[in-house]
Amino acid sequence: MLLYHIADVHIGREAKYLGKELFEMQKEHLERMYQKAVEDGASFVVIAGDLFDSNYVPSEKAREVLDLFIEFASVKTVILPGGGGRHKGEITGHDAYTEDSIYKRPDIAIYFEKENLFLLSPVQPVLKVSDTAFYAGFFEIPDYPEEDARYHIAVVHGAFGKNRGEKDPALFEDTFYDYVALGHYHSYRQFGKSAYPGAFIQFEFSRSRILDSGFLKVRIEGGLDVERVVLDNAPRFYRVEILSREDAMRLEKEIKPLDFVEIEGYAEEAEGEVRRLLKNKHIRLREDAYIIKKDPMLHMINRVIREITQDEEPEVQKEIESFIMRFLRKKPKKPDIEGVLRRFFEL
Repeated sequence: MLLYHIADVHIGREAKYLGKELFEMQKEHLERMYQKAVEDGASFVVIAGDLFDSNYVPSEKAREVLDLFIEFASVKTVILPGGGGRHKGEITGHDAYTEDSIYKRPDIAIYFEKENLFLLSPVQPVLKVSDTAFYAGFFEIPDYPEEDARYHIAVVHGAFGKNRGEKDPALFEDTFYDYVALGHYHSYRQFGKSAYPGAFIQFEFSRSRILDSGFLKVRIEGGLDVERVVLDNAPRFYRVEILSREDAMRLEKEIKPLDFVEIEGYAEEAEGEVRRLLKNKHIRLREDAYIIKKDPMLHMINRVIREITQDEEPEVQKEIESFIMRFLRKKPKKPDIEGVLRRFFEL
């Protein structure tokens, strides 16, 4: 069985960097994704919360999107609102299933009478569609009796991960679910049989270093296989350090039309190149950006780092380089440096 997993589409969002073009991008890529789902023979598209940016999205805009879903009759779409109740005293989610929920509007509710469009909610938290059962979770692990079905999919909108105060996603491993479709975080993460696809179309910077647009293809057949699909010609938001003039020239050469870049720090010697980069409206300097003063030792170390990481993937190489350079600027003792290299990168 194959399903597509998306989350955090945020239809109706007014994006600072993308403006009114965001809605057209969302529709265009949703249509392409559904076309691909039909070609692949996918049974479901699962939307794990925040399809709409709020419960005040105009019905006309919401209907455009729902009309697109029902147009692809061979693919069943299962939608979870972004919340569903109270969590720590607050109503959760952008399109939470509250009294004024967009899903309760009569002109929107009728869409869920169609044969290929389904809504999970606190009113109906468990659905059985064909041979697959879906279980809704709102910032909590769904805890319902196991349905008589071949496949069991939990759909959860909430914060799970390794950050302080979050639930450990390993808790999902001992359940009967074949897959846990998560939503809420806008960056891709996978933990065993649970995963966040990230925002379908990225529209802003966040703490994550790289945010690209995409979705997950999830195959459940004698095991679990999760493949991330990064969308072509879609926005990408990422943060960089300019450690040399060469870094600046490389960024200027490689940046794509829908890339948005935040410079979080730069070498003093590259200030002229950074000024030139900032003429590109897609590149900005963080307000708290730091300046790396001229230091021959740091530049020598930087060259060594590039040599010892040259066999790594480019993204991994950049991450290692950035991490070590940040670490070294704190002037740690030599044993501390060795410990970090062994613990994080096995170098």
